[in-house]
Amino acid sequence: MQRVVAVAAGLLVTTSLAVGGADTFVNWESPHGTPLDLTPDGSTLLAVNTADNRLEVLSVSGSSLASIGSVPVGLDPVSVRARSDDEAWVVNHVSDTVSIVDLTTLNVVHTLYPGDEPVDVVFAAGRAFVSVSQLNQVVAYDLPGFAATVIEIEGEDPRTLATDGTSVYAAIFESGNDTTILAQTVVSSNINPYPGDANPPPNDGTGFTPPIGAGAADPPEVSLIVKKDPAGDWLDDNATDWSSAVSWDLHDHDVAIINASSLAVSYATGLMNLNMAMGVRSDGGVTVVGTDAINEIRFEPNVKGIFVRVMGATITGSGAGTAIDLNPHLDYSTPTADQSVRDQSIGDPRGIAWTPGDNQALITGMGSNNVVVVDGALGRTGLIEVGEGPTGIVMDANGDWAYVSNKFEGSISIIDVNGLSESSRVSYYDPTPAEISGGRPFLYDTHRTSGLGQSSCASCHIDGRMDQVAWDLGDPQGEVKPFNQICNGNIFPNCEDWHPMKGPMTTQTLIGIIGTEPFHWRGDREDLAAFNGAFESLLGDDTQLTSGEMDQFVAFVSRLTTMPNPFRDLNNTLPASFSNGGNAQTGEDLFLTGGLDGVNCVTCHALPTGTNGQLTSANLLQETQSIKIPQLRNMHEKTGFEDGDMSNNRGFGFIHDGSVHTMFDFLNFGGFQFANDQERLDVEAFMMSFSTDTHAGVGAQAMLPEPAGAGQPATVSELIAAAAEAEVGLVVKGVVSGEQRGYYLDGNGQYQSDRAAETLNESSLFALAGPGSELTFTLVPAISAQRIGVDRDEDTFFDRDELDAGSDPADPGSTPDNVVPGDVDGDGIVGITDFLAVLGNWGSCPQPCPPSCPADQDDDCEVGINDFLIVLGNWTS
Repeated sequence: MQRVVAVAAGLLVTTSLAVGGADTFVNWESPHGTPLDLTPDGSTLLAVNTADNRLEVLSVSGSSLASIGSVPVGLDPVSVRARSDDEAWVVNHVSDTVSIVDLTTLNVVHTLYPGDEPVDVVFAAGRAFVSVSQLNQVVAYDLPGFAATVIEIEGEDPRTLATDGTSVYAAIFESGNDTTILAQTVVSSNINPYPGDANPPPNDGTGFTPPIGAGAADPPEVSLIVKKDPAGDWLDDNATDWSSAVSWDLHDHDVAIINASSLAVSYATGLMNLNMAMGVRSDGGVTVVGTDAINEIRFEPNVKGIFVRVMGATITGSGAGTAIDLNPHLDYSTPTADQSVRDQSIGDPRGIAWTPGDNQALITGMGSNNVVVVDGALGRTGLIEVGEGPTGIVMDANGDWAYVSNKFEGSISIIDVNGLSESSRVSYYDPTPAEISGGRPFLYDTHRTSGLGQSSCASCHIDGRMDQVAWDLGDPQGEVKPFNQICNGNIFPNCEDWHPMKGPMTTQTLIGIIGTEPFHWRGDREDLAAFNGAFESLLGDDTQLTSGEMDQFVAFVSRLTTMPNPFRDLNNTLPASFSNGGNAQTGEDLFLTGGLDGVNCVTCHALPTGTNGQLTSANLLQETQSIKIPQLRNMHEKTGFEDGDMSNNRGFGFIHDGSVHTMFDFLNFGGFQFANDQERLDVEAFMMSFSTDTHAGVGAQAMLPEPAGAGQPATVSELIAAAAEAEVGLVVKGVVSGEQRGYYLDGNGQYQSDRAAETLNESSLFALAGPGSELTFTLVPAISAQRIGVDRDEDTFFDRDELDAGSDPADPGSTPDNVVPGDVDGDGIVGITDFLAVLGNWGSCPQPCPPSCPADQDDDCEVGINDFLIVLGNWTS
């Protein structure tokens, strides 16, 4: 029997949560898409449990939820949609799969493989549509049969989907905002419209030009961010036209609009640069929410506290729409306001749901830990406090109750829509270690870390990653900082001191950075603690973090882990071929031994991260500033910008300011010594396939029996072979003889089951699989295999042994050693709430069972007299 929830006298009692083992948890910080959904009949709520790699299935009764069961799916599920009352589709971001779950048996019966980093799924016109963020695609599957059609999306990172039944809308997460970069050589050339000035003069937006600070009279010549105005001219923040210098264009696609029947695609444009979530209106319109950056404005003092806006826009099938600010109480005339003002703000919006009739919508703020209420025109009418990190929201058919996924605390808030208040909050098991959950707010919490309550570090380091634009955060009044790092290996230590006017720099990822110090493109921050001043100088907060808070932040960032590189093979080797015609293995050889820069690339770009933490001087780079040697593990995420292309997805590319359009262009740098372009293509292929700190096979899934039409990219045998190399683990999940079971491959070639005394060889395990008893094999980090496979809560008691004994495998405080017969609600004593729980479920029990019916003490799948007697016989209070 599972002590997850029990309904008694209309109240929902939740089990206590405990922290999983810190050494076995890998945090990819995967972004949610649509983490909640209701079945069409409204009786069942579906919730992804991203941290625990599961789908939580709960029965719904107004303001109460009760657990039906928990279904293992792929790694990092981020979205779920109910296709029917009996079938759910779960999108697994790290596994690159879609798990199709039978809600009657609580088992995965089919798996689809749409491509790298899928995010969401919707159903329309007899098809399922899956967004594939890294491939810039939406895959349409015919139903039934799963014949797939790939729809190319002109935009970077399509994520959240919505549909009105006729059209499918795909929010393009990294859509950009019509800003791009002009290289320093262009800005400093005779094309510069400022005679005698290599850099445009500073401007605070009001016409006032602040003087350069003392000791900083000669700023380096730098690149320049320009923004396209409605007339199509490219202007700097002084409104000076640089159009003659721009030989490319951007399309600024925000939402792809797909005809669900013909699959033709059109686009909504001009909304915001990060389109995060969408909600469908009953009148056919779709509302998108997200954030918009003002990165075209130079200098930290000018953008302090106001650099990002939270926006919403309702678009129609034609793509028309106008974005409005969802924080109307902010006028951005000051970077800092009273805490009472900050607490009214919404930050990092990740979900929206409309009430019937479109007179009201609820929008979640993942960074502000609240839900704002707006009217049909998106005007603010209310605010509701919920749990930490609210993302998805779903509303019942009558618009009476809404359910919110609180990602960062593993809970669901139940909102009384009519009363505009949180009615209750339900927790599910979350194995996230305390050092992650404790430090996470310093990245995301907009009310806690910013002066206006709408921004945070995550406004640019989105989900710990990048916003894919550049910012000029220099300070004309700043001070020169003396150089204190290693320059050219200290063989030619001629790097300059750091000038406060540094020019545009692209946002760098936070994932995997601990251990690659110093930080910033110029290496002018010794460690993460050296960024503490930015909470005041950039975010506009009143104070910096305390030393203890900074320690928590560093601990959190240290656990951020890079995703698998999608171009490497299952066993983490380099691909045999690459789309550019290059050979990645040859490229690696050139990188290691080719002497392409007078020395081998690896001398500076040391493995495994790609950096040795040193700086290369300006003269060697043929630049105006010395730059730190950057890590190379995310080069494949910087594509989409090419000179001469009139329909670019991005306005920024490679190197510190994004001014080099492609990796191939970078490899044409005059300091390199390539024999020919083929060598450049080979090294480019290696750069795009650069290994990360996650084995490329992690997340891969296959099934027995193999589902028809699935197109499994790897067989079960290939997963087993990859796991045999001991760099990854292999777990197996499924329903066997009516029971949910788990297994993992141990070091002896045997499959340890979730009953500690039971191991199986390969043939015995395979014999368990069949129609209705499908088994799903998943490659996982080696350190996580036992936890994910057989000991969910890491209390040393295996999952099925706990269920057999009546304890809870999702609560380390509940073990076979402390089971109390008759204790339905899991509080350790048998009393009135247990008595009421039995009475409240008399004669019925959710199917399947066990473990989904806590009141069923005798495990006969029905609540009756025997359960009543067990409670009475063990009455303790």
